[in-house]
Amino acid sequence: DLDCRVVCGRVVLPGGQLFDGKCTVEVTDGVISSVNLDDSGLGPPNGPIYESPLVVPGFVDIHNHGIGGTDDILDHWTNPDYSLKRLPSWGITSCLASVVFCSTSHSPVLPDKIISSLTPCFGDTKRGAVLEGIHAEGPIINDWGALPKIPTDISLRDFDHLLNSIPRLRMMTISPQLEAKIGYKRLEALLMRNILPALGHDKTAKESDILGAFKTASLHKRRLHITHCFNVSSFHHREPGLVNFGLAAEFPHLDEYAGIQPPTIELVGDLEHIHPLTLACAVRARSAADIAFVTDAVQEPVQGRKVMYNGRHLEVSSTAKRVVLSGTETLAGSCTSLIKTFEFLVNKLRVPIGSAVRMLSETPARIVGLDGVGKIAVGQRANLLCLDSRLSCRKPLSRVT
Repeated sequence: DLDCRVVCGRVVLPGGQLFDGKCTVEVTDGVISSVNLDDSGLGPPNGPIYESPLVVPGFVDIHNHGIGGTDDILDHWTNPDYSLKRLPSWGITSCLASVVFCSTSHSPVLPDKIISSLTPCFGDTKRGAVLEGIHAEGPIINDWGALPKIPTDISLRDFDHLLNSIPRLRMMTISPQLEAKIGYKRLEALLMRNILPALGHDKTAKESDILGAFKTASLHKRRLHITHCFNVSSFHHREPGLVNFGLAAEFPHLDEYAGIQPPTIELVGDLEHIHPLTLACAVRARSAADIAFVTDAVQEPVQGRKVMYNGRHLEVSSTAKRVVLSGTETLAGSCTSLIKTFEFLVNKLRVPIGSAVRMLSETPARIVGLDGVGKIAVGQRANLLCLDSRLSCRKPLSRVT
C-alpha cells in the first residue's frame, strides 16, 4: 500500500540493529516517512494498519537469472514480469537481472531481445520486485562451470562497445587470470564507468593475478567483489586462490598486500552450492557488512521440473533446492528463496536476526550502489517484509504490492 502504518513487535534497523520492542513505521506515497520507537506523537494513521511480530527490510538479490517464464534459462529475462511478480514471495523486493552472453563471429553480445525486455522494467515499482539493474556474469571468465562457453579473447575496443550496449549495468563477473594477461585494462574500464568488478569463475588464478586486480582497484579507491565465493573458484593452504582472498577480513601486513582492501563476497545459501559447515565458517570469518547472500536462481523449486539451458537439459533436483544437468549432479543454479536462506541462517547457523537480515538486504544493496533500498529508515522505499514468529513471510509490504 502507498499509505499505511506498520506496527512491529520487533524491527531490524540500519546496521543490523534488532530493536526488541514495539515500533511503528509510517508509509507515505510508498516511502518511509517516520520510524517511531514509541507511541509518543503518533497521530491518526493515513491508511490501513498492519501488525506483525517482526518487520525487516525487503531482501535484495544481486545474482538472479530469473525463475521461469520461458523454456530456456538464457531467455528467462526476456519475460521479466514472470519473475518479478513472483520474487516478493521469495522475500525479494529488489534484484539485479543476471545475464550471460551469446557469441557472434566477432565478439560476445547480449541479445537485443533481453535488452529490449529489461529496459522498460528498470526502477518500475509496479511489477512486483523492482529491477534495479543488470549483473553480467561474463564474458571475461576463465572457468565456465555450467555457463555456456563463448570466446573470451575480446579486445579493449570491443569490450568498450559491449559495455556501451548494456543499459543499467551495475556489476560484471570477470576473471583475474585473463585480466592479468592484458594488464587489467578491461577491469580498469569497468572501474572508470563505476561498474563493480566481481572476481569469479576462475579456479586457477594465481595469487599474483588476484593481487594485480586488487591493486588496480586500489588506484581507483574501490573495493572488489567476489561472485558466489567457493563456487567455480579455489582455496589452497599454500597457493591462495579467490576463496582465500574472500575469507580474509584483514590481509597480512606484507609488502605485496599493502594498500589493498579485502573484497565483499556473495554466498549461495541453498545448502547445496556450499556445505552448511563451510557456510558457518564463512559467516564467522567475515562481517555481515561484507557478505551478500544471493539466490543464483534459475528456476522455481518444483521437484523434477525440466528446463533447457543453451541446448542442454536441466532439471530441478529431488531436494527442490538446486538445478542440475539432467542425469548428473553438476550444479547449474539454485531455486531456493532468500526467505529459506534467512530461516536457515537464524535457525541452523545461529546467526543473530539482525546480522542475517543485513546480509540479505542492506549489504547487497550497498555493494552494488543501490540508493533508497535495503534499510528501514526515513526516505527509504517502503519495501517491508512482515514475518511471523517462525520467521516465515506473512506479507511483503511495499509500493510494489
